Amino acid sequence: MKNKWNMERTEAENFLFEDIYHADESKKDIVGVWFSGIKYTYADIEKSVDYYARLLANHGVKKGDHVALLGVNSYNWLIAFYAIIRAGGIAVLLNYMARHDTLVELIKNTDCRFLCYGKYTALIKQEDELEILRRGAGIPTENCFCIQHASLDFKEILSYGPVEPFLSPLPREEDSKRTSFIIFTTGTTSKPKPAMLNQYGMMNIIALELRHLDAFLGKKFMCLLPMFHCFGLLVVNALLTYGRTLYLNTLMDKSQIYKEFLKNRCSAYASVSIIFDNLSKAPLWWLHGGRFVKHCIVGGGFTSRREFKFLERKFGKGKFLNGYGLTECSPLISLVYPDTPRDKQMSTVGKPMKGIEVAFMDPATKRLLPAGQQGEILVKGFNVFNGYYKAEEQPFDENGYLHTGDLGYLDEDGYLVLGGRIKDIIIRKGENISPKEIEDELRKFPEFGAARVLGFPSVDEGEYIIGCVELKKKPPHFSEKKYLDEMRKSLPNIKIPAHIVYMKRFPLTANGKLDEVVLREVCMMKIAKFLDEEILAKKTRKLMAENNKKKR
Repeated sequence: MKNKWNMERTEAENFLFEDIYHADESKKDIVGVWFSGIKYTYADIEKSVDYYARLLANHGVKKGDHVALLGVNSYNWLIAFYAIIRAGGIAVLLNYMARHDTLVELIKNTDCRFLCYGKYTALIKQEDELEILRRGAGIPTENCFCIQHASLDFKEILSYGPVEPFLSPLPREEDSKRTSFIIFTTGTTSKPKPAMLNQYGMMNIIALELRHLDAFLGKKFMCLLPMFHCFGLLVVNALLTYGRTLYLNTLMDKSQIYKEFLKNRCSAYASVSIIFDNLSKAPLWWLHGGRFVKHCIVGGGFTSRREFKFLERKFGKGKFLNGYGLTECSPLISLVYPDTPRDKQMSTVGKPMKGIEVAFMDPATKRLLPAGQQGEILVKGFNVFNGYYKAEEQPFDENGYLHTGDLGYLDEDGYLVLGGRIKDIIIRKGENISPKEIEDELRKFPEFGAARVLGFPSVDEGEYIIGCVELKKKPPHFSEKKYLDEMRKSLPNIKIPAHIVYMKRFPLTANGKLDEVVLREVCMMKIAKFLDEEILAKKTRKLMAENNKKKR
């Protein structure tokens, strides 16, 4: 098994998730997952999947059935995920922090007939939440399976005796390319879309691309990403593929994350920049400075060079690796590696993966652009998903390219440089303005943390430009004019924000991404007074001008 994954591969193959947890003699006794103080070997993982796949099949789960999977990170969640797919079903992965009404809607819209549930936020807040959720989603009681440790202790189950292997009801080629799991996209402004993914895309990213990363990782790895998110799931599958010991955390308790960080002292971590930032600000950080950390893989990338340099000062140089992708690409398109030149680590998201096609299109003319010119990023290849479930419109064009909605270009060395999202483009006085350039200027001020630039409707300019910044404590001398005047030295007037709105912390989603819907609401409340005053002033000036004309 080990040699199978380490071979030089140039073409995609029909790999399955079961190739990960089938324990050969070389790794069956190695600890595969460490969760909540309990060690599970690779042999334990294989037997657990066989046991639970048979249980699901005996309760009626068959080929093509949609099974909702809801709960925090846990060993049991991982086993349920593999078992649903092994039984021929489709695992529908739900955000454990979603509100009750959102969960009901997502379960119903994806036609789930079964529910595997563990601990989730709404259940913690309301005792009878599960019964209300079950009735609202229309799932019979007998089709609901609890995967919490108290109800499903695999260590105890496996101690009863041998577990017979469970055979997949699907041939390998069909099994690898069929839709086997659905993940809801986590866009900042639009409603979540059910993206249909297959094992073929994710497993070949691991086999063809992530094998280069394998040589840089130590034996112990902690995943601080939710597994219902595509990048978290990719990281978990990659680590198990290469026989690492995976440390899982529920991510429900911030103090517990730091305790496990110190206790386990893993050599590599995967998370989002906000989690790494929080770890580096913990009270006892100065004692160890993260010296035991070899590499940190960042989902979602960095907001700026300044953030990158700050984390490097805390953890050490050359440790942070970011990349680019989206759920629809299983989810990777490009990745920065430890041997990537440092200036490229800070300013790019690495080179596109081999085996996929990346093109750039002019959003206005719809023509493909040569390398070096910025346009919408288009992707074609083995990593692309099967489409959105029950959606009339799909993000593919007539040439088979997936339209990402992101702007970017390849630099002279073939590295991918991102330029923001198309839908973020602000139209002011007829000119298209990318927020990224303005955000970079805002981040140059040392007192500002994260920065986001938004466009709001204007009476006569098309859109207002509003700069949102994190400012933990507003100083007595805070002057909006001071910052705007400074920005005018490097930006034309048309790109200068109408106002700068500050807040202590930007709202985030469960994945650690910016929640732009909430940010817009908060920002609108803060600027409503300013905009009303400006609109009134402009109307007054217009009336005065008209009166002056009449007098003449």
